[in-house]
Amino acid sequence: MSTGSKPLLSAASGGSPYGSAPVVAFVNEKGGVAKTTSCVNLAAALAQRGHRVLCVDLDPQANATTAFGISVDQAIEREAHCLLTMPRFPLERAITQTGIEGLDLVPGSARLADCDKALVMEVGREGRLRGKLREFYRSVIADKYDAVLVDCPPSLDLLTINALTAATHMVVPVTTKFYALKGIALLGDIVATLHEQLGASVKLLGILVTMFDKNTALDVTIYRLLKEKVEREFGNYVFSTIVTRSVVVSEAEAGGLPVLLREPESPAAGAYSSFADEVVRRLGAHVDSALDASPELTGAPAG
Repeated sequence: MSTGSKPLLSAASGGSPYGSAPVVAFVNEKGGVAKTTSCVNLAAALAQRGHRVLCVDLDPQANATTAFGISVDQAIEREAHCLLTMPRFPLERAITQTGIEGLDLVPGSARLADCDKALVMEVGREGRLRGKLREFYRSVIADKYDAVLVDCPPSLDLLTINALTAATHMVVPVTTKFYALKGIALLGDIVATLHEQLGASVKLLGILVTMFDKNTALDVTIYRLLKEKVEREFGNYVFSTIVTRSVVVSEAEAGGLPVLLREPESPAAGAYSSFADEVVRRLGAHVDSALDASPELTGAPAG
């Protein structure tokens, strides 16, 4: 653990299979919701606060890898595809440095798209990432991370299932579109199945509204309806932080740095800093999630 940093999970939160380290998956079956952007900027924000952070890129598009300035050549021998498909490939071998103090990465590549095919006949294929993380945190020689953040692909495939099976918490980024709650309800059904069949313990940390345009009446209206419906059906899980639409974010990522580091004075950087504050508070508190294996979950409305 980083010198001087406090554990992100308190005893009241029930701890983690990985000591006091939370594993947070960023998941949404919809693309274009700033999932990767939110993951990499939270990673940067936690590192700024003195925590050691590992980011795992499970998306075949490898956008998180690109966002940290890691090239394909750097990633090819240290990638998540090897971690999931090779039983004796340890987590520490997959880790590469990002150049940001306190922040490392398990890079991704297009080869991740082959994982479903490669693992189709393998026993325990849904728990590969969980097993590698447990081995890492049980090791007496590995230098441990305070938090692990996992960027998932925009689909509920085997890669996402691996992330959710390993994760202690999940963040669901959404845009203010009418389909947003449908995806949350579907994700809830998947999580309930993982709890029941695979012994997963992932809980919802929160729903993050991204790419919001406060000057558009439709965005404002849908945000209000979304917040009311989530609070009524799941609980108080919408983060107070709202990330507005900004071209600065894309420009920063194209330059190989999270916006929090490249444009620290920008509104987007400020929003992600506030988001990190909320995440730290929620991780340190006891969080009961409605997205668990409870009977009422399977009846959650989809629209």
